[in-house]
Amino acid sequence: MSIVRSLLGYAPAVVLPRIVSLILVLILTRLISKQEYGLFVLVMTIAEMIDGIVNNWVRIALARFASARGGDFGRETVRSLWIYCITLIPSFAIAIAAGVATQSEGRIQFVAAIMIYLISTGILRFPSTVMSVQADRNGIVAMEAVKALGVLVLGVGAAFASGSYFAQTLVYALVTAAVGAWGVLRSTRPLDLAAGALEPMPKFLGYGLPIIAASIVAVTASSSDRVFLNQMVGPEAVALYAAGVLLARQPMDFLFSLAGVRVFPLMMEDYERGGVAQARRRMSELISGVAFMTLPAAAGILLVAEPMSRLLLAPDYADAAVAILPPALAAALFAGFKTFVLEQVYHMRKRNGLNGLATLPAALVGLAAMAAMVPKWGVWGCAVAYLIQNAVLFATNYVMVQRLMPFPVPWGDVGRTTAATAIMAGVLLALGGPLAALPNALHLAAAIIVGVGVYAGAALVLRPSPVEELLPARFRRSAS
Repeated sequence: MSIVRSLLGYAPAVVLPRIVSLILVLILTRLISKQEYGLFVLVMTIAEMIDGIVNNWVRIALARFASARGGDFGRETVRSLWIYCITLIPSFAIAIAAGVATQSEGRIQFVAAIMIYLISTGILRFPSTVMSVQADRNGIVAMEAVKALGVLVLGVGAAFASGSYFAQTLVYALVTAAVGAWGVLRSTRPLDLAAGALEPMPKFLGYGLPIIAASIVAVTASSSDRVFLNQMVGPEAVALYAAGVLLARQPMDFLFSLAGVRVFPLMMEDYERGGVAQARRRMSELISGVAFMTLPAAAGILLVAEPMSRLLLAPDYADAAVAILPPALAAALFAGFKTFVLEQVYHMRKRNGLNGLATLPAALVGLAAMAAMVPKWGVWGCAVAYLIQNAVLFATNYVMVQRLMPFPVPWGDVGRTTAATAIMAGVLLALGGPLAALPNALHLAAAIIVGVGVYAGAALVLRPSPVEELLPARFRRSAS
């Protein structure tokens, strides 16, 4: 299956949680205080940081080694689950330390919220990993759809009933754990849990443990902005920053995350079976497909920043969102290409320690930029510092992975995609005056319809390869 078709096939599993997040932001910024919303963001941020450092390497190692074994990886799944449960012990210890370090009051509740979040996300993400190896698209989509609907309905109810961040955390955890339990039953049903070869433990740990060092640096680079802003300014600044950045990150994360649902196992399988030559071709195809989706999306969001922010966010959030959207979008592009494209090479070559080494300079640059800019410019300074960090992050990792496994960049496809994006942007800028006269909802809807239509038409004429893969064979250039 092609990279592009894999990306599109798993789109519902990725888009639904992002839609829910956007709707919840619209509601929560109106129903609960900035203080409580900021604390809710911090719980999710810290929990995701801990999971990314301490727990996620087990899921990555399972996906890496199970992908080359067809469907015979029952024993590997069981062993990985036990290792994962053991990693929860240091996770809880770090959660306690984080609560003490970041909160001057309400520490017990804050720590409990982090632990609850960690447990529930683990229950869901482990079967999701197994399903991605099994290519169980329907199972992944079903889990994410039910979770999204449950979090939306119960989250809105909790917001009306209570203004507490803890209530929101409980709702998220209960829904996520329930859906994850169903996922465990579905993903393990076709497996013989007592059968299948085991990767030797030294090799399993030798591949997985270096991910921890790399993740420490990567997580610091990706999440330090909100933690740093909380320490320097406070939870209310985190609320303003998170709401604005969410408008940039969620659409971009949705598009980039498509590459993480099924493409990771597909890339690993290609490397194991086809070697470096096949992996290089797949990397080129991945870059072409991801650029085709993300470049026009980033340009479009930037062009509708004003009506989108005014429509989706409460008035006291909207001004901050409009200001930070441009640097946040650029940062999301750099971070997405690094995480979901370049990192594939580290995993294929089993050189995960190099990931942390390549990311360290960017993390240090980012912390220095935040220390200089946040006290002076607040949330906008934090967004610009985060952009600087991610630009350095992308550049250093690109150099590293090209040395580790050189691959061709499809400049022709990227150029045609950029040209189609420029045509779309030109049309929207030309219509900026008439569209601005409309109410925000109509302005946003009209701009989206026009932008999508113009980009689709321009891309079809310019014919970058991702479009051709979705066309019937008789319409492709290769058939002419």
